Amino acid sequence: MTGELTTIKLDKERHLRLTLKGMLEFEKVTGKNLLKGFDLKKLTLEDTAALIWACLIHEDKALTYDDVLCMIDLSNLVAVTDAVSLCLERSLPESKAGERPLAKTPRGK
Repeated sequence: MTGELTTIKLDKERHLRLTLKGMLEFEKVTGKNLLKGFDLKKLTLEDTAALIWACLIHEDKALTYDDVLCMIDLSNLVAVTDAVSLCLERSLPESKAGERPLAKTPRGK
């Protein structure tokens, strides 16, 4: 398997990774194409949940969107969205300067 994994604790330890399948599933649920770019700060809660699910299905094909919705609440929402930000950053190719295009810290801090 290629690509870096981002570990997150939900119902159990899980690993986020954005694959092409995940991107296609995200687009099916939201109608938004991740390859056209997006601003993490402007994602709706529905978009955020779909993105988390899309980043998890690579290791658990039976995981449903509804399963993911039930794993996240206000107590872990920030940690989960930070992990998704890191996962997305890791998914991008490095620039010639060895940096990735997204901010290096979660949520653009």
